[in-house]
Amino acid sequence: MERRTRRIGRYHLTDRIAFGGMAEVFRGFTFSDDGYRFDVAIKKLLPNYVEDSQFVTMLTDEYRLVSRMDHSNVARVYELVQVQGSILVAMEYVDGKDLRASVEKGRESGDRLGYADVAYIMACALDGLHHAHQAVDERGDRLDVVHRDFSPSNVLVGYDGAVKLIDFGIAKARQNRIQTKTGIIKGKVKYMSPEQAFGHKLDRRSDVFSAGSVLYELCTGRPPFRAKTEIDLIFEVREATPTPPRTVNPELPPALAEIIDRSMARARSARYQTSLEFRDALVQFLRTYAPDYRRTRLARYMKRLWSDEIEDELRALEEWALDLPTEPGEDLGTNLLAAELGPDAPYAKFSPRPTRVTRPIDAVIPDRASDEDTHEPFGFSEAKTLVTPPDDDR
Repeated sequence: MERRTRRIGRYHLTDRIAFGGMAEVFRGFTFSDDGYRFDVAIKKLLPNYVEDSQFVTMLTDEYRLVSRMDHSNVARVYELVQVQGSILVAMEYVDGKDLRASVEKGRESGDRLGYADVAYIMACALDGLHHAHQAVDERGDRLDVVHRDFSPSNVLVGYDGAVKLIDFGIAKARQNRIQTKTGIIKGKVKYMSPEQAFGHKLDRRSDVFSAGSVLYELCTGRPPFRAKTEIDLIFEVREATPTPPRTVNPELPPALAEIIDRSMARARSARYQTSLEFRDALVQFLRTYAPDYRRTRLARYMKRLWSDEIEDELRALEEWALDLPTEPGEDLGTNLLAAELGPDAPYAKFSPRPTRVTRPIDAVIPDRASDEDTHEPFGFSEAKTLVTPPDDDR
């Protein structure tokens, strides 16, 4: 049965892929200026948030930050647009699943991520996180970005093995117009750093601890902190004395356990001081533990794990027909990030109208990446990135 896309501004929306929190999330696409389809994920704000001017300001701050980031491990944002009484966020579409869903699927099917896969995924996510931590403004001043919500649901893993960090929704930066007051706790409690659970001032080492908590869970099968109530959980996080990971999982390689322990040190000065240091430790582990590892190994795992869903998604896409514009100059909305993105931003060249599509099906069937990997081992450069140390070394 043929279904027509729902068109808002320059975007064609197909299936809703998530609902909850502040927005509905749709799979969608638009077209580049040379007529080729461009896949996007569209967050459509729920009406009560659209009417909240302070929330819209906070959201604009968030995506002002992300618009400055250009890294293969950070999902790109194209625009934050106000159109037809709605506010949409158009983002890079990752053809895959979030890490939380993949871990749960692997547990159910008995096909879990291996230690090498876990190390690779986390190294990629940390690469993107380091890029965010190093972000600067137009004058070259540090933005002091802290993600504050590094968790498995905010790490996307593509069917092609790509890893993308998303959702800087509660990220804090020096230039945010609306600042969170000290003492207010935001984020998923079980992945928080002790200082975040206390409501203290944060720096990027807080994200290092959160990433360590995620790595602990991936390697042991359980989170480092557990309690019956959220209040009790906050106290557990503040104490920051989880059961040693090799006590939970005696088969865990000692080198990986040592990486977890250092990343989750209670004292900030005892942790990895940057995400880059953390990433380098995982890459070194990979070079010893699985020297022949390539991204395609993760891609094959994802395609095997989600094979039924991949086929269902492809069949569902065949049912969509384009809802094409009737007027070439119709309203495409107002981009709230236009000043940040500049006149040559990719979104400015997007159009809801294809120029060389002959059949609807041509516009909506994505190309799946092949299993051929032309990347260097692990996909990481040997070069060390110059980093600026945190202001406070306590």
